[in-house]
Amino acid sequence: MIIRPARTEDVPRLRELGIVGWETTYADFVLPRNRRAYLDGHFWSAARLSEIVRHSECLTLVAEIDSRVAGFLTLEPVDGQQVELTRLYVDPGARRGGIGKQLLIQARRDAAASGAGEMLVNVFADNHIGRAFYEREGFRLLRLEPTQVGDQQVGDAWYVLALDGSAELSEPLSDT
Repeated sequence: MIIRPARTEDVPRLRELGIVGWETTYADFVLPRNRRAYLDGHFWSAARLSEIVRHSECLTLVAEIDSRVAGFLTLEPVDGQQVELTRLYVDPGARRGGIGKQLLIQARRDAAASGAGEMLVNVFADNHIGRAFYEREGFRLLRLEPTQVGDQQVGDAWYVLALDGSAELSEPLSDT
């Protein structure tokens, strides 16, 4: 697996991963019409993804396996001290293989090196697998709040992670 910065030519694959991620991960609690409306909106547009890939203050990383993008994440600035992890999606066929974790480790390193002190992420409150992932990786729950997805109200769970330069702490410790 290779972790690298995304390129503009990766955008169609990033959008594809986002769509399949929404359709497979949120199907139990976001209605199909609301998933489709969100996926057709600005957040997942090719124009927005291209803008993030090109923006010097944003970070978009991809995980490539056998020359194919298998996962990606985006970080966007909140203020001088905080970045927000706005997207982390892995191809359903490659999930549970450590791709998300490796992307997050690299993003933590890069964000800390750029001077950010904290990383925020919001996860649907009913996304128990996603929430467990972030909690295992050291994120701390800040708050639960309602949010709208189309005509439906769902819950958001907001998490924060201190970026103290110790990204390696999420790696398993050796017994030796």
